[in-house]
Amino acid sequence: MKRFLLLGAISSLLLSSGCSHNELGKMKQLPPVKTRIQIVKAQVLPEQVSGPGQITSRKDAYISAKSMGTVIAIRVKAGDAVKKGQSLLEIDSSDIHSKLQQAKGALAQAKAALTISENNYHRFQKLYKRKAASKVELEQMKYQYDTAKGAVEMASGAVQEAKAYLGYASVHAPFNAIIVERMVNVGDFAAPGRPLFRIIDPANMRFECRVSESDAKFVKVGQTVPVRLDNFDGELSGKIAEIGGGSDFMTHTVAVYINLATTKGLRAGMYGQAFFPGLQKKRILIPESWIAQRGELSAVFIRDSKGFAKMRIIRTGKKSGNMVEVTSGLNGGEHIATTGVDKLSDGLKLEAI
Repeated sequence: MKRFLLLGAISSLLLSSGCSHNELGKMKQLPPVKTRIQIVKAQVLPEQVSGPGQITSRKDAYISAKSMGTVIAIRVKAGDAVKKGQSLLEIDSSDIHSKLQQAKGALAQAKAALTISENNYHRFQKLYKRKAASKVELEQMKYQYDTAKGAVEMASGAVQEAKAYLGYASVHAPFNAIIVERMVNVGDFAAPGRPLFRIIDPANMRFECRVSESDAKFVKVGQTVPVRLDNFDGELSGKIAEIGGGSDFMTHTVAVYINLATTKGLRAGMYGQAFFPGLQKKRILIPESWIAQRGELSAVFIRDSKGFAKMRIIRTGKKSGNMVEVTSGLNGGEHIATTGVDKLSDGLKLEAI
């Protein structure tokens, strides 16, 4: 039993010292492993502050009708791109046509009355000059003439109003947009204030997020910050356009609005996070390729003063691109193997390339 324990101890010693044994009692040092050696540097960098949020648009509108009536036609569906002024929906306008005809009839009567009162007024002006009519009679004719002119203006306004309401029977897009949601069907009753569509301008997308009250002091209008979306390849870059003037009393967070460039594939509602520079602190960032995985553990290989590899277990934090923050295990100044790390083991001789 002691013999087996002794052999096990010898084997362990051989493995840990980077040696191999060919025959009992004979040991040979393994050849040096070539690797690139880099010095770990600690940097004073801002700690990232993140704010969760979603894609919205600076032009996000709910469209409703300006007149009442039954919806008789819907010309678009959710997801359609529409141009400014394009017809989205039609409302039954038969009642409005009737009102327009009535207004036109009233206008014709008012114009006829105006012609009569105008002729009477001019005739009494001549009679007054010849002293064949009194001043009171002339003033009465003038009053009738002015009243008739007012009636014509009112009737003209009624006609214009009826024409305007006739135009409201067709609901149009107020700007170039994407139909996000349709909230009406043919046969529904449209009325002012009832939403029919939700539209957004895809050329004016932004990321709306919230940051904690304590982190809000690091966020400044005009900053360019990265935005990462859960279901979008690549990183976006945007400029902070607005910061909320107050915080939410429930969540103790502040709203931040980040303008984004027009990017293919962006959709309103996409979830993600924006990242802001926070408090300055000493940080160590190394490429992810320098890290070797040993089961659930992360490790790096440091070259000691004699040129041998020493495995160092590390703890990692936030990741930014291909760089990983090391939160414990490294202090800066260590000489670390950076290539072929998956083939390294503790005790191997390292040769810098």
